[in-house]
Amino acid sequence: MSQTEPVDEIAPPPPPPAGPPSQLDIEPIEYASSMTSTYQHDELDDEMEIDFAKPEFDGLWDKQPAKQDIDPLFNRSKHWKTKMDKDILQRTLTKLKENIVREQVVGTKRFEGPVPFKSDPSEIIFKDFDVDKVYRTRVTLTNVTLTINTLKLVDLTESLKDFITLKFEPPGMISAGMSCYLYVTFEPKINENLQGEIKFLAQTGMFTIPIRCEIKKVELSLDKTSVNIGTTVVDERLHQSITLRNDGGLGTNYRLVKTSLLRAEQNKTEIVNNRKEEMKTGESKSSLEKETSTVSDGTDIANKEYIEVFTIKADERGFLAAHSSISFTIEFSAPVAGTFHEEYTFVFDQNIPELHFSVSAHSLDVPVWIENPSMDFKICMFDRLYQDALILHNRSSAALRVSVDIQPRILQNHIEIVPRTAYIQAKSSFSLQVKLTAHPSIIDDALSNEIFDSQLNTLIIPLEVKVADQIRTVPFSISAILTTSDLQFDVDNIDFGCCTTSESVVAKIQLKNNSLLAQPFGFVNLPDYIQVQPNDGFGTLLPEETIDLHVLFNPTATKEYRCTLVCKSLVNREFTIECQGVGVLPPLSLSSTVIHLPATPINDQSIVSFYVENRHLDKNHFKHPVPRIGNGEFAPIGPTSFQFDVPANAPITISPLVGTVEPGKRQKITVRLAPKLDNEQIRTESVRIREAELKRQLESKEKESSHRGESRAKPPGTTASVSRKLDTHGTMNTEINLPPAAEQSTVWSIAQFSLLKSYPSSLSSFLIPCYVASGTCQKPGTLSYDVANTLFIQIHCPIVRPEMIVISDYGQTTIDFGSASIGQELSRTILIQNISNKSIQLHSSLLNINGPFRLINALRRVEPGDTTPIKLAFTPNATME
Repeated sequence: MSQTEPVDEIAPPPPPPAGPPSQLDIEPIEYASSMTSTYQHDELDDEMEIDFAKPEFDGLWDKQPAKQDIDPLFNRSKHWKTKMDKDILQRTLTKLKENIVREQVVGTKRFEGPVPFKSDPSEIIFKDFDVDKVYRTRVTLTNVTLTINTLKLVDLTESLKDFITLKFEPPGMISAGMSCYLYVTFEPKINENLQGEIKFLAQTGMFTIPIRCEIKKVELSLDKTSVNIGTTVVDERLHQSITLRNDGGLGTNYRLVKTSLLRAEQNKTEIVNNRKEEMKTGESKSSLEKETSTVSDGTDIANKEYIEVFTIKADERGFLAAHSSISFTIEFSAPVAGTFHEEYTFVFDQNIPELHFSVSAHSLDVPVWIENPSMDFKICMFDRLYQDALILHNRSSAALRVSVDIQPRILQNHIEIVPRTAYIQAKSSFSLQVKLTAHPSIIDDALSNEIFDSQLNTLIIPLEVKVADQIRTVPFSISAILTTSDLQFDVDNIDFGCCTTSESVVAKIQLKNNSLLAQPFGFVNLPDYIQVQPNDGFGTLLPEETIDLHVLFNPTATKEYRCTLVCKSLVNREFTIECQGVGVLPPLSLSSTVIHLPATPINDQSIVSFYVENRHLDKNHFKHPVPRIGNGEFAPIGPTSFQFDVPANAPITISPLVGTVEPGKRQKITVRLAPKLDNEQIRTESVRIREAELKRQLESKEKESSHRGESRAKPPGTTASVSRKLDTHGTMNTEINLPPAAEQSTVWSIAQFSLLKSYPSSLSSFLIPCYVASGTCQKPGTLSYDVANTLFIQIHCPIVRPEMIVISDYGQTTIDFGSASIGQELSRTILIQNISNKSIQLHSSLLNINGPFRLINALRRVEPGDTTPIKLAFTPNATME
């Protein structure tokens, strides 16, 4: 390509507009001479005055056809030529033309090259020219044949003759390797692309030199259309560049955009333009806005969901000047592993085609990965050691150094990782020991809520494994729910007070588990006089569970007791309660401290007896225990009194309640259980029965009145009055307060019978105190006693529903034969019913054979729910009541 330089010359004036453009009408060889002479004239007469009124080129209007008086072939007069001369001359010219191009052979070597003369440059190019400026260049023609050669300028393309002037002096015979020069002057008049060639003739043949004239334009190109950034590790950065070059003489604006976004913008613009053309009504406008918004929202969503892995490190908009280039650096950094590909487009000014290129890259996972990235220690107790293995794997082919840094620093008091720095061999694994020992002080360490939530006691520690020479760290987390290991008693100490050596005192305590984990516990190293129940003080507390425990104090001697109860948990924590009590030996003792009465039906009775003994005969405490309170004085020897205090509502009676026992003696005590129905319950049941009966009577009356009203016609206006009466009657009925039934009345008996049939079985226990004091006492309430010398007796009273009940005479259990004459026999029949769920064989007590009463019929087995009669006869044999 030739280098052309513009020459600042005064351009000649344009030709007159009236005539057509001028053309050179000369023969090719003469044209070459004319071109040479013109160039020489311009070169020699630069200082001369130029006539601007005369055009540079002569037009056809100035040419006159030449009148040839001579034969053009012979260039002589007609009378000279003859037919023979013409033939001879024609043969000579033909022979000359045939010999112009001939094959060159030197010795035995034949020239077979493509061109005889090599042109430097091989193509003449006038690029980015301006109109009315002059450009000159020089072309070197070198003889590349084997021997001497000649060169002749033949022709120039017709379309270039008005703008290009050639200066060439035929060099004559040119030896091989020698050069000559061709001077080309280009003076553009129009802003168009021109193309042609210059023809030369040598002895070995014709050859041409191409010539091209190009206007200023934008010539854009990319140094590559596909950019492969390469392969890297996740979060590592790789860079690659692409160059946008403008080889033209005009600059342009550019914009670099992703192809996908560009297509979305073009689609959006196309939709908007199409809708604008079709838009005629307001409805169409609203639909256009809605559709445009939908397209825009879709583009925004696509941008948000896309992972940006390629970054252009240059301005994506700018201006590219002529004959310049811009380099764009593309950075690749992927947060995840995978293969990534993206298409980009350069958009330029109008009528300039777009340029496309693609970018691809591949990211690999970090060479170090963790087998268990989330270590969950579940629920952990304070001040307890928990540990687990953190297994690191190395997938690369080289050993890597890894380290773990615990941040914030204050967490190093609660967590430890051993070792902190390690080397993982290639294609191998390494295990780190993570030790968690959370202390209660973590609550006051002012950690952020993301790490420790003081309300939920959740601990989440985000940590990172750092790999040498690697930006991306390997994250992992340690999580745990922290809880306390405390067991809490509801009391700090237990005072049992005074307790006799033959009894036990029970203290009820509560043990609470404040932990979120179940905790086994047990009371250890208990003294002989202390027991903890249930399960002898061993058990398991569920998370946040509270249980009731009974601590039994059973002194074996008369002294003061002090001890410490130790409760241990499975994590070897100890929780203590201080206990104290006084052992007492009273002057009197009971033969039995617990009495179990048999199951007794209602309206029946059971009797059990026991003894109160006085064994205090001497004060020699070396032989046997002597009655006293703790370490106090011995009780005096002599008569000792007692008094039982029975609750008022208890169905039991104790006789005697008060008494005195001499030393070495004992007193029999009788306990009688006679359960009865509560009179208040009978009254309530009688009222209920009477109300139910009254309600039934009112309902029957209402039905009768309604039947009578339907059978006969009613005068108008009576319906409302009857309704009002009924309403008034109903209101009065609800306001009536029925008095309870009188005792021993029929309703009373019916209520008692109803309660007996539905009476639930029950078990009542009564703890009856027996106060003891020295001296004699005969009246209840007058005994002067010391509470420490109190004895207790436990009485268990099971009360059941009777198996047989009397159903005759509404359950009356008393038969009145009335007055009868001596020798007269009166009989009565009693109906009894089996209300139990088993068969019962009836038996009767023996009657006095000499008495007036006797049983007439035999007693048989009664099935459940059946009734049987019992006949009794009364035959008085003497006057008596």
